[in-house]
Amino acid sequence: MLLEVKDLVAGYEGSRVLNGVSLNVDTGEAVAVLGRNGVGKTTLMESIMGLVRPTSGQVLINGTDLARRAPNQLARAGVGIVPQGRRVFAPLTVMENLEIAVRKRGEWTVDKVVELMPRLGERRTNLGSQLSGGEQQMLAIGRALVGNPKLLILDEPSDGLAPAVVAQVGEVLTTLAETGLAVLIVEQDLRLAFDVADRVMVMQKGEIVHQSTTQEFRSDGERAHALLGVG
Repeated sequence: MLLEVKDLVAGYEGSRVLNGVSLNVDTGEAVAVLGRNGVGKTTLMESIMGLVRPTSGQVLINGTDLARRAPNQLARAGVGIVPQGRRVFAPLTVMENLEIAVRKRGEWTVDKVVELMPRLGERRTNLGSQLSGGEQQMLAIGRALVGNPKLLILDEPSDGLAPAVVAQVGEVLTTLAETGLAVLIVEQDLRLAFDVADRVMVMQKGEIVHQSTTQEFRSDGERAHALLGVG
């Protein structure tokens, strides 16, 4: 198993947010974490990435526990993150944003990223501040890819994007999973989550309260409504 999270407990300044979360993602698998606002989804992603220091529990990457390690150590172990809000470097061009993120040789080069997302090639000399929200999201994904991760974590990639652009993001993520990359996505847009994910997990009050295949979850409207307030 590529990623195993076991009994993870974490929070902020004495406030407990995660109450023993466990999940796993294997190579070539896409898993979506769903839930209403404030249930701990972003805290979970940041705890896995080392941005929040867990109180207890394990974050295993290929069997090695990296919980409470620095983010750069997680990155070297093969974890890439696409943060909520994109956070591209506004004063740098598209190409500079990509080149500055290259850490090691591997399958994902700047040229291959541009091949996957041609719009980045068309905008290669534009500054990060000159890109649309969708273009910034593609750039944030590309920036993570040139680090050649084994696991890609995305926090709300649809945030602020038009439906047509969200669909494009979904196509990119589906392609990435098909190449063997593991994908863990936190998402409010259920259409995107369902299009991308093989499995879904639902969080409530800092805990995973449901997990199933995407197909099973989609076919049970009553359960989806009870857990997420949707049909």
